[in-house]
Amino acid sequence: MKLLNYIFIIFFLISFTVNAQQVNSSFTKKDERLKFDDKLKKQIVEENLSFTLNKGNEEKWLEAFWGARFGLLKNDLVRSSITSALLYFENASLEFQRSLLETIYTLYPLELEAEIMQIAKETVNPKIFAMALNYLYRGQFISPDDASYLLKSKFNNWEENPILFMLHSSLKKKEEGAKPPLVDLLSARFEKDKTVIFSIQRKNRDYTGLAIVRNSDGTFARDNFGNIFYTPQLARSLSNLPGYITNGNTPQGILSLQGIDTSKNIFIGTTSNIQTILPYETDVNKYFHTDYDSTKKWDKYLYDNLLPHSWKNFDPIYEAYYAGKAGRTEIIAHGTAVNPEYYSDKQYYPNTPTLGCLCAKEIWDDEGNRVLSDQYALVQTYRAAGNLNGFFVVVEIDNKNQPVTIDEIILQILKSEKLLKERKNN
Repeated sequence: MKLLNYIFIIFFLISFTVNAQQVNSSFTKKDERLKFDDKLKKQIVEENLSFTLNKGNEEKWLEAFWGARFGLLKNDLVRSSITSALLYFENASLEFQRSLLETIYTLYPLELEAEIMQIAKETVNPKIFAMALNYLYRGQFISPDDASYLLKSKFNNWEENPILFMLHSSLKKKEEGAKPPLVDLLSARFEKDKTVIFSIQRKNRDYTGLAIVRNSDGTFARDNFGNIFYTPQLARSLSNLPGYITNGNTPQGILSLQGIDTSKNIFIGTTSNIQTILPYETDVNKYFHTDYDSTKKWDKYLYDNLLPHSWKNFDPIYEAYYAGKAGRTEIIAHGTAVNPEYYSDKQYYPNTPTLGCLCAKEIWDDEGNRVLSDQYALVQTYRAAGNLNGFFVVVEIDNKNQPVTIDEIILQILKSEKLLKERKNN
Protein backbone atom coordinates (compact mmCIF):
# COMPACT_ATOMS: atom_id res chain seq x y z
CA MET A 1 0.00 0.00 0.00
CA LYS A 2 2.84 2.36 0.82
CA LEU A 3 4.40 1.66 -2.59
CA LEU A 4 1.11 2.48 -4.34
CA ASN A 5 0.83 5.75 -2.43
CA TYR A 6 4.41 6.63 -3.35
CA ILE A 7 3.76 5.91 -7.02
CA PHE A 8 0.60 8.08 -6.93
CA ILE A 9 2.46 11.01 -5.36
CA ILE A 10 5.22 10.83 -7.98
CA PHE A 11 2.62 10.64 -10.76
CA PHE A 12 0.75 13.64 -9.35
CA LEU A 13 3.89 15.76 -9.07
CA ILE A 14 5.03 14.85 -12.58
CA SER A 15 1.59 15.60 -14.02
CA PHE A 16 1.44 19.00 -12.34
CA THR A 17 4.97 19.91 -13.45
CA VAL A 18 4.28 18.98 -17.07
CA ASN A 19 1.03 20.92 -17.03
CA ALA A 20 2.76 23.95 -15.54
CA GLN A 21 5.56 23.89 -18.10
CA GLN A 22 3.13 23.85 -21.01
CA VAL A 23 2.26 27.49 -20.30
CA ASN A 24 4.64 30.11 -21.64
CA SER A 25 4.90 33.89 -21.38
CA SER A 26 7.45 35.70 -23.51
CA PHE A 27 7.31 38.67 -21.11
CA THR A 28 8.83 36.50 -18.35
CA LYS A 29 11.91 35.46 -20.35
CA LYS A 30 15.16 36.67 -18.79
CA ASP A 31 16.13 38.79 -21.80
CA GLU A 32 12.67 40.38 -21.99
CA ARG A 33 12.72 41.22 -18.29
CA LEU A 34 16.09 42.92 -18.69
CA LYS A 35 14.80 44.91 -21.68
CA PHE A 36 11.68 45.99 -19.81
CA ASP A 37 13.67 47.02 -16.75
CA ASP A 38 15.91 49.20 -18.90
CA LYS A 39 12.87 50.73 -20.62
CA LEU A 40 11.15 51.31 -17.28
CA LYS A 41 14.03 53.28 -15.82
CA LYS A 42 15.34 55.16 -18.86
CA GLN A 43 12.32 55.73 -21.09
CA ILE A 44 9.19 55.49 -18.96
CA VAL A 45 10.59 57.35 -15.95
CA GLU A 46 13.71 59.37 -16.85
CA GLU A 47 12.78 60.46 -20.36
CA ASN A 48 9.18 61.37 -19.49
CA LEU A 49 10.25 63.40 -16.45
CA SER A 50 12.69 65.38 -18.61
CA PHE A 51 9.75 67.20 -20.23
CA THR A 52 8.58 70.49 -18.73
CA LEU A 53 5.49 69.91 -16.61
CA ASN A 54 2.48 71.60 -18.17
CA LYS A 55 -0.97 70.68 -19.48
CA GLY A 56 0.51 69.37 -22.71
CA ASN A 57 2.94 67.04 -20.95
CA GLU A 58 0.78 65.71 -18.12
CA GLU A 59 0.38 62.34 -19.89
CA LYS A 60 4.15 61.86 -19.96
CA TRP A 61 4.43 62.58 -16.25
CA LEU A 62 1.49 60.27 -15.52
CA GLU A 63 3.33 57.44 -17.28
CA ALA A 64 6.49 58.27 -15.34
CA PHE A 65 4.61 58.20 -12.03
CA TRP A 66 3.16 54.80 -12.92
CA GLY A 67 6.65 53.51 -13.74
CA ALA A 68 8.10 54.82 -10.47
CA ARG A 69 5.32 53.11 -8.52
CA PHE A 70 5.61 49.86 -10.47
CA GLY A 71 9.36 49.53 -9.92
CA LEU A 72 9.32 51.21 -6.49
CA LEU A 73 11.88 53.66 -7.88
CA LYS A 74 12.99 56.19 -5.27
CA ASN A 75 15.82 58.37 -6.54
CA ASP A 76 16.76 62.05 -6.77
CA LEU A 77 14.95 62.52 -10.08
CA VAL A 78 11.68 61.05 -8.82
CA ARG A 79 11.87 63.00 -5.57
CA SER A 80 12.61 66.36 -7.25
CA SER A 81 9.88 65.73 -9.81
CA ILE A 82 7.36 65.18 -7.02
CA THR A 83 8.38 68.53 -5.52
CA SER A 84 7.76 70.18 -8.91
CA ALA A 85 4.45 68.38 -9.29
CA LEU A 86 3.26 69.58 -5.88
CA LEU A 87 3.95 73.18 -6.91
CA TYR A 88 1.90 72.52 -10.07
CA PHE A 89 -0.89 70.79 -8.12
CA GLU A 90 -3.49 73.60 -8.23
CA ASN A 91 -3.31 73.79 -12.03
CA ALA A 92 -3.28 70.03 -12.60
CA SER A 93 -6.10 67.87 -13.89
CA LEU A 94 -7.93 65.66 -11.39
CA GLU A 95 -6.29 62.58 -12.90
CA PHE A 96 -2.85 64.10 -12.40
CA GLN A 97 -3.63 65.07 -8.80
CA ARG A 98 -4.81 61.57 -8.04
CA SER A 99 -1.75 59.95 -9.65
CA LEU A 100 0.63 62.26 -7.80
CA LEU A 101 -0.95 61.49 -4.43
CA GLU A 102 -0.91 57.77 -5.22
CA THR A 103 2.81 58.01 -6.02
CA ILE A 104 3.56 59.89 -2.81
CA TYR A 105 1.46 57.43 -0.80
CA THR A 106 3.40 54.54 -2.35
CA LEU A 107 6.96 55.84 -2.26
CA TYR A 108 7.23 58.60 0.37
CA PRO A 109 4.90 57.76 3.27
CA LEU A 110 6.56 59.95 5.92
CA GLU A 111 8.24 62.86 4.15
CA LEU A 112 5.56 65.26 2.96
CA GLU A 113 3.30 65.98 5.91
CA ALA A 114 3.01 69.76 5.39
CA GLU A 115 2.30 69.54 1.65
CA ILE A 116 -0.34 66.83 2.06
CA MET A 117 -1.98 68.64 4.98
CA GLN A 118 -2.35 71.72 2.78
CA ILE A 119 -4.00 69.63 0.05
CA ALA A 120 -6.39 68.06 2.57
CA LYS A 121 -7.46 71.50 3.80
CA GLU A 122 -7.84 73.08 0.36
CA THR A 123 -9.26 70.41 -1.95
CA VAL A 124 -13.01 70.12 -2.49
CA ASN A 125 -12.80 66.74 -4.26
CA PRO A 126 -13.84 63.81 -2.00
CA LYS A 127 -11.38 61.29 -3.50
CA ILE A 128 -8.40 63.66 -3.33
CA PHE A 129 -9.36 64.58 0.22
CA ALA A 130 -9.66 60.90 1.23
CA MET A 131 -6.24 60.09 -0.25
CA ALA A 132 -4.65 63.03 1.56
CA LEU A 133 -6.33 62.26 4.86
CA ASN A 134 -5.36 58.59 4.67
CA TYR A 135 -1.75 59.65 4.15
CA LEU A 136 -1.87 61.87 7.24
CA TYR A 137 -3.73 59.31 9.35
CA ARG A 138 -1.45 56.42 8.36
CA GLY A 139 1.65 58.49 9.19
CA GLN A 140 0.11 59.53 12.53
CA PHE A 141 0.28 63.18 11.48
CA ILE A 142 -3.36 63.61 12.49
CA SER A 143 -5.51 61.99 15.17
CA PRO A 144 -8.74 60.14 14.36
CA ASP A 145 -10.77 62.86 16.11
CA ASP A 146 -9.08 65.70 14.23
CA ALA A 147 -9.39 63.81 10.93
CA SER A 148 -13.10 63.24 11.54
CA TYR A 149 -13.60 66.91 12.43
CA LEU A 150 -11.84 68.06 9.26
CA LEU A 151 -13.93 65.70 7.15
CA LYS A 152 -17.24 66.87 8.61
CA SER A 153 -16.30 70.55 8.50
CA LYS A 154 -15.45 70.37 4.77
CA PHE A 155 -18.28 68.15 3.51
CA ASN A 156 -21.80 68.73 4.81
CA ASN A 157 -23.24 65.70 3.01
CA TRP A 158 -20.32 63.33 3.66
CA GLU A 159 -22.64 60.45 4.60
CA GLU A 160 -24.07 60.43 1.08
CA ASN A 161 -20.67 60.04 -0.59
CA PRO A 162 -19.40 56.40 -0.59
CA ILE A 163 -15.73 57.39 -0.32
CA LEU A 164 -16.26 59.83 2.55
CA PHE A 165 -18.62 57.41 4.29
CA MET A 166 -16.00 54.65 4.28
CA LEU A 167 -13.28 57.13 5.25
CA HIS A 168 -15.29 58.16 8.29
CA SER A 169 -16.02 54.52 9.11
CA SER A 170 -12.30 53.70 9.10
CA LEU A 171 -11.64 56.52 11.58
CA LYS A 172 -14.10 55.21 14.15
CA LYS A 173 -12.53 53.48 17.14
CA LYS A 174 -13.51 49.82 17.40
CA GLU A 175 -13.27 47.58 20.41
CA GLU A 176 -10.91 44.62 20.15
CA GLY A 177 -12.89 41.41 19.68
CA ALA A 178 -15.83 43.16 18.01
CA LYS A 179 -15.36 41.17 14.79
CA PRO A 180 -18.19 38.65 14.20
CA PRO A 181 -17.39 34.91 14.18
CA LEU A 182 -15.65 33.75 11.01
CA VAL A 183 -17.60 30.49 11.10
CA ASP A 184 -20.84 32.43 10.57
CA LEU A 185 -19.48 33.90 7.35
CA LEU A 186 -18.00 30.61 6.13
CA SER A 187 -21.34 28.87 6.65
CA ALA A 188 -23.53 31.69 5.30
CA ARG A 189 -26.10 30.59 2.74
CA PHE A 190 -25.40 33.35 0.17
CA GLU A 191 -27.38 31.71 -2.65
CA LYS A 192 -28.46 28.09 -3.00
CA ASP A 193 -26.12 25.79 -4.97
CA LYS A 194 -23.57 28.52 -5.64
CA THR A 195 -19.79 28.29 -5.31
CA VAL A 196 -18.10 30.59 -2.79
CA ILE A 197 -14.38 31.42 -2.75
CA PHE A 198 -13.13 32.95 0.49
CA SER A 199 -9.95 35.02 0.56
CA ILE A 200 -8.82 35.21 4.19
CA GLN A 201 -6.56 38.22 4.77
CA ARG A 202 -4.78 40.23 7.44
CA LYS A 203 -5.55 43.88 8.04
CA ASN A 204 -1.93 44.53 7.09
CA ARG A 205 -1.95 43.53 3.43
CA ASP A 206 1.86 43.29 3.35
CA TYR A 207 1.26 39.74 4.55
CA THR A 208 -0.23 37.12 2.25
CA GLY A 209 -3.64 35.69 2.89
CA LEU A 210 -5.03 32.47 1.51
CA ALA A 211 -7.94 31.37 -0.66
CA ILE A 212 -10.25 28.43 0.02
CA VAL A 213 -13.14 27.17 -2.11
CA ARG A 214 -16.62 26.18 -0.91
CA ASN A 215 -18.17 23.88 -3.48
CA SER A 216 -21.71 24.36 -4.71
CA ASP A 217 -22.86 21.43 -2.52
CA GLY A 218 -21.64 23.18 0.66
CA THR A 219 -18.47 21.13 1.17
CA PHE A 220 -15.05 22.72 1.10
CA ALA A 221 -12.73 21.63 -1.69
CA ARG A 222 -10.02 19.10 -0.84
CA ASP A 223 -6.74 18.30 -2.52
CA ASN A 224 -5.82 14.85 -3.83
CA PHE A 225 -4.81 13.77 -0.34
CA GLY A 226 -8.11 14.69 1.32
CA ASN A 227 -6.86 17.87 2.98
CA ILE A 228 -8.72 21.18 2.76
CA PHE A 229 -7.51 22.92 -0.39
CA TYR A 230 -5.95 26.33 0.05
CA THR A 231 -3.51 28.52 -1.79
CA PRO A 232 -1.68 31.72 -0.78
CA GLN A 233 -3.15 34.90 -2.22
CA LEU A 234 -2.05 38.54 -2.04
CA ALA A 235 -4.77 41.20 -1.81
CA ARG A 236 -2.38 44.15 -1.67
CA SER A 237 -2.11 46.89 -4.26
CA LEU A 238 1.10 48.69 -5.13
CA SER A 239 -0.16 51.81 -3.39
CA ASN A 240 -1.57 50.04 -0.30
CA LEU A 241 -4.39 52.60 -0.32
CA PRO A 242 -7.75 51.55 1.19
CA GLY A 243 -9.99 49.39 -0.98
CA TYR A 244 -12.66 52.05 -1.59
CA ILE A 245 -10.14 54.22 -3.49
CA THR A 246 -9.01 53.65 -7.09
CA ASN A 247 -5.96 51.36 -7.25
CA GLY A 248 -6.27 50.60 -3.56
CA ASN A 249 -6.13 47.17 -1.94
CA THR A 250 -8.77 44.60 -2.79
CA PRO A 251 -11.85 45.80 -0.87
CA GLN A 252 -13.15 43.66 1.94
CA GLY A 253 -16.58 42.21 1.29
CA ILE A 254 -18.58 40.27 -1.30
CA LEU A 255 -17.76 40.25 -5.00
CA SER A 256 -19.71 38.21 -7.54
CA LEU A 257 -18.07 35.29 -9.37
CA GLN A 258 -18.45 35.55 -13.14
CA GLY A 259 -16.47 32.63 -14.54
CA ILE A 260 -13.01 32.18 -16.04
CA ASP A 261 -11.12 34.16 -18.67
CA THR A 262 -7.60 34.74 -20.01
CA SER A 263 -6.06 38.20 -20.04
CA LYS A 264 -4.05 39.87 -22.79
CA ASN A 265 -2.34 42.03 -20.18
CA ILE A 266 1.37 41.12 -20.17
CA PHE A 267 1.68 41.81 -16.44
CA ILE A 268 -1.15 39.42 -15.54
CA GLY A 269 0.26 36.68 -17.76
CA THR A 270 -1.22 33.77 -19.67
CA THR A 271 -2.68 31.73 -16.80
CA SER A 272 -6.49 31.76 -16.64
CA ASN A 273 -8.02 34.24 -14.21
CA ILE A 274 -11.22 34.30 -12.19
CA GLN A 275 -13.62 37.08 -13.16
CA THR A 276 -15.45 39.01 -10.45
CA ILE A 277 -17.63 42.11 -10.33
CA LEU A 278 -18.45 44.57 -7.57
CA PRO A 279 -21.89 45.94 -6.70
CA TYR A 280 -22.87 48.76 -9.10
CA GLU A 281 -20.31 47.50 -11.65
CA THR A 282 -23.20 45.83 -13.45
CA ASP A 283 -26.93 45.28 -12.99
CA VAL A 284 -28.30 43.37 -10.01
CA ASN A 285 -29.35 40.41 -12.17
CA LYS A 286 -25.80 39.66 -13.26
CA TYR A 287 -24.31 40.20 -9.82
CA PHE A 288 -26.81 37.93 -8.05
CA HIS A 289 -27.16 35.40 -10.92
CA THR A 290 -30.92 35.74 -10.68
CA ASP A 291 -33.92 36.99 -12.62
CA TYR A 292 -34.79 40.04 -10.57
CA ASP A 293 -37.27 42.51 -11.96
CA SER A 294 -35.24 44.32 -14.62
CA THR A 295 -36.27 47.65 -13.09
CA LYS A 296 -34.73 46.79 -9.71
CA LYS A 297 -31.93 49.20 -8.83
CA TRP A 298 -28.93 48.74 -6.61
CA ASP A 299 -29.54 49.26 -2.91
CA LYS A 300 -27.61 48.35 0.21
CA TYR A 301 -30.34 45.97 1.42
CA LEU A 302 -29.70 43.65 -1.56
CA TYR A 303 -26.06 43.26 -0.50
CA ASP A 304 -27.06 43.11 3.17
CA ASN A 305 -29.33 40.13 2.46
CA LEU A 306 -26.30 38.01 1.53
CA LEU A 307 -24.72 38.43 4.97
CA PRO A 308 -25.42 36.30 8.04
CA HIS A 309 -27.12 38.15 10.90
CA SER A 310 -23.95 38.49 13.00
CA TRP A 311 -22.13 40.31 10.17
CA LYS A 312 -24.84 42.75 9.11
CA ASN A 313 -23.68 45.56 11.41
CA PHE A 314 -19.95 45.10 10.79
CA ASP A 315 -18.99 48.12 8.68
CA PRO A 316 -15.73 46.82 7.09
CA ILE A 317 -17.54 43.98 5.30
CA TYR A 318 -19.43 46.62 3.27
CA GLU A 319 -16.23 48.04 1.76
CA ALA A 320 -16.83 46.15 -1.52
CA TYR A 321 -20.32 47.59 -1.72
CA TYR A 322 -19.15 51.18 -1.28
CA ALA A 323 -16.10 50.64 -3.50
CA GLY A 324 -18.45 49.63 -6.31
CA LYS A 325 -20.73 52.54 -5.58
CA ALA A 326 -17.69 54.87 -5.74
CA GLY A 327 -16.84 53.54 -9.20
CA ARG A 328 -14.20 50.85 -8.72
CA THR A 329 -14.24 48.15 -11.43
CA GLU A 330 -12.27 45.29 -12.95
CA ILE A 331 -11.08 43.52 -9.81
CA ILE A 332 -10.21 39.91 -10.67
CA ALA A 333 -8.24 37.00 -9.20
CA HIS A 334 -5.22 36.39 -11.40
CA GLY A 335 -1.65 35.14 -11.60
CA THR A 336 1.40 37.24 -12.35
CA ALA A 337 4.09 37.62 -14.98
CA VAL A 338 5.70 40.54 -13.14
CA ASN A 339 9.32 40.11 -12.09
CA PRO A 340 9.11 39.61 -8.31
CA GLU A 341 12.63 41.00 -7.83
CA TYR A 342 11.22 44.53 -7.85
CA TYR A 343 9.77 43.64 -4.44
CA SER A 344 12.53 41.40 -3.07
CA ASP A 345 12.77 43.35 0.22
CA LYS A 346 9.03 43.24 0.93
CA GLN A 347 7.15 40.92 3.27
CA TYR A 348 5.00 39.60 0.42
CA TYR A 349 7.93 38.53 -1.81
CA PRO A 350 7.92 36.50 -4.11
CA ASN A 351 4.28 37.51 -4.55
CA THR A 352 3.70 40.67 -6.56
CA PRO A 353 1.26 43.53 -5.77
CA THR A 354 -1.30 44.75 -8.30
CA LEU A 355 -3.66 47.67 -8.91
CA GLY A 356 -6.13 46.15 -6.47
CA CYS A 357 -6.78 42.61 -7.70
CA LEU A 358 -6.25 39.32 -5.89
CA CYS A 359 -2.95 37.85 -7.04
CA ALA A 360 -1.58 34.31 -6.67
CA LYS A 361 2.11 33.51 -6.94
CA GLU A 362 3.60 32.24 -10.19
CA ILE A 363 7.23 31.45 -10.94
CA TRP A 364 8.66 31.41 -14.48
CA ASP A 365 12.02 30.15 -15.67
CA ASP A 366 14.48 32.12 -17.85
CA GLU A 367 12.89 30.72 -21.03
CA GLY A 368 9.45 32.00 -20.05
CA ASN A 369 7.99 28.65 -18.96
CA ARG A 370 5.66 28.56 -15.99
CA VAL A 371 7.15 26.22 -13.39
CA LEU A 372 4.97 26.99 -10.36
CA SER A 373 1.46 28.42 -10.24
CA ASP A 374 -0.78 28.87 -7.23
CA GLN A 375 -3.20 30.56 -9.63
CA TYR A 376 -3.50 27.43 -11.79
CA ALA A 377 -4.34 25.36 -8.70
CA LEU A 378 -7.04 27.84 -7.64
CA VAL A 379 -8.62 28.01 -11.10
CA GLN A 380 -8.72 24.23 -11.43
CA THR A 381 -10.35 23.90 -8.01
CA TYR A 382 -12.90 26.55 -8.94
CA ARG A 383 -13.64 24.72 -12.21
CA ALA A 384 -14.42 21.57 -10.26
CA ALA A 385 -16.58 23.28 -7.63
CA GLY A 386 -19.86 22.47 -9.37
CA ASN A 387 -20.99 25.94 -10.44
CA LEU A 388 -19.01 28.85 -11.84
CA ASN A 389 -21.67 31.24 -10.53
CA GLY A 390 -21.32 32.34 -6.95
CA PHE A 391 -19.43 34.80 -4.78
CA PHE A 392 -15.90 35.78 -3.85
CA VAL A 393 -15.67 36.92 -0.23
CA VAL A 394 -12.65 38.90 0.98
CA VAL A 395 -12.38 39.14 4.76
CA GLU A 396 -9.72 40.34 7.19
CA ILE A 397 -9.52 38.16 10.30
CA ASP A 398 -7.11 40.20 12.46
CA ASN A 399 -4.09 42.52 12.48
CA LYS A 400 -1.28 40.02 13.10
CA ASN A 401 1.91 40.80 11.22
CA GLN A 402 2.39 37.39 9.63
CA PRO A 403 0.95 35.44 6.68
CA VAL A 404 -2.37 33.69 7.21
CA THR A 405 -1.97 29.94 7.73
CA ILE A 406 -4.49 27.16 7.23
CA ASP A 407 -3.95 26.01 10.83
CA GLU A 408 -5.55 29.22 12.09
CA ILE A 409 -8.84 28.65 10.32
CA ILE A 410 -9.11 24.90 9.77
CA LEU A 411 -11.41 24.33 12.77
CA GLN A 412 -13.75 27.12 11.62
CA ILE A 413 -13.83 25.60 8.14
CA LEU A 414 -14.73 22.14 9.45
CA LYS A 415 -17.33 23.55 11.84
CA SER A 416 -18.97 25.61 9.10
CA GLU A 417 -18.99 22.59 6.77
CA LYS A 418 -20.79 20.61 9.47
CA LEU A 419 -23.33 23.40 9.95
CA LEU A 420 -23.99 23.54 6.21
CA LYS A 421 -24.53 19.79 6.09
CA GLU A 422 -26.94 19.84 9.03
CA ARG A 423 -28.84 22.74 7.50
CA LYS A 424 -29.11 20.89 4.19
CA ASN A 425 -30.44 17.72 5.85
CA ASN A 426 -33.11 19.55 7.88
